[in-house]
Amino acid sequence: MTATDGAPSSGSLHIEADLTVGLTASTVRVQSDAGTLYIEARSFAALRELQAAVDGDAVAVLQTLTGRLPFDIETPVVLQVRGVVVGRYRPGEPAGRLAEAVGIAPFDLSLGGVLRAVSRRLRPV
Repeated sequence: MTATDGAPSSGSLHIEADLTVGLTASTVRVQSDAGTLYIEARSFAALRELQAAVDGDAVAVLQTLTGRLPFDIETPVVLQVRGVVVGRYRPGEPAGRLAEAVGIAPFDLSLGGVLRAVSRRLRPV
């Protein structure tokens, strides 16, 4: 989107989403609001399963054939576990050192959010 008129830029695709993604062992809710994509999971395992699906063989084949990823995300993404923000993707901004070390780059990790989500697992709200 352009900063001036709010319309999608030339050559871009703007999609609004509100869906539930069924994975083998879990589900993940995906929705968009005001130009941001929100991914909500009940557990970190569900996020790992989603990442494995995205990083799967089909994506690797498309990348090999075309020389690039089959999609580029140019919108902010917020990752939530148990209602707590645990990570963010901001287009054009590098991930932090912790995210690089944990292996979730380009998403930036919120250590405080991770601790709050874990505490909700140990002591449900």
